[in-house]
Amino acid sequence: MEKRTLRHTDLSVSKLCMGTANFGVTLDRHQVNAHLDRFLEHGGNFLDTAHVYSDWIPGEKSRSEKMIGHWLKHNRRSDVILCTKGGHYDFAAPDVCRVTPDQLTLDLAESLDFLQTDYIDLYMLHRDNPAMPVSEIIDCLDGFVQSGRVRYLACSNWSASRTAEANTYAKQTGKHGFVVNELMWSMAKINQDALPPAYVAMSDEMMQLGQETGLNFMCFSALAKGYFTRRYAGKPLSDELHRTYDNACNDRQFQALCKLKSSQQVTRRCLRYFDQQEVTAIPIVSFSSMDQLMECIQAFE
Repeated sequence: MEKRTLRHTDLSVSKLCMGTANFGVTLDRHQVNAHLDRFLEHGGNFLDTAHVYSDWIPGEKSRSEKMIGHWLKHNRRSDVILCTKGGHYDFAAPDVCRVTPDQLTLDLAESLDFLQTDYIDLYMLHRDNPAMPVSEIIDCLDGFVQSGRVRYLACSNWSASRTAEANTYAKQTGKHGFVVNELMWSMAKINQDALPPAYVAMSDEMMQLGQETGLNFMCFSALAKGYFTRRYAGKPLSDELHRTYDNACNDRQFQALCKLKSSQQVTRRCLRYFDQQEVTAIPIVSFSSMDQLMECIQAFE
């Protein structure tokens, strides 16, 4: 699989990032191991997880991190570029912000334990805390890097203005700032009024920030949850997909995609969209089957 180096880092990552939110939710340990093995066999090396992945269902917490840790125990850690996230709210108390030094320190320690590693390649804040000055957040995160537990810092669902403010403070004080912002982005135009409140999507302001500073992007919902591929195959769309993506722009894009010869070519076009950008953008895709995984891998081989 083709790779590219994230700007301002020495991280050479596969152009496809494996999302792991479904590990322990719809995929059991046997399936997780098989998917990770296949991804690695084809040159994939970029994994995206989070401390809270699986916590929205009853039972054991942090199942995604724990399953990856079990797999990592039997594979070479250096073969993988690992991204995990901390600072997400507790699903039992969604109104309580956990982006604080104490909670982030706890999350990182638990993530390292569950992932069975002594360092995280890319440590990401899952949410922002607008009430906290960026100086306090960067000071805390910089300590993680200085201790050797984290190689690079990132954020998810941060606004362009807050991201820029944090990186300006980091530069002025000689500390580590964010090299990546993970946000919602795909070839499909999003209806902004359908965007969940906690999510940040690619915008003109964010694109400008990336172009001017070299900020990298990781893109969740990179295939728009199958919006174009399902339409191409004549499959029904959920109310959520209609609400999020039905618009004239996507109708025009779909008409162009209809000229392609297969659903696999539609997937390839949607993923290769990120190669055409003036910023470094890596699509994140989760897979429910080996066939889906192989279809996306082949888009970058």
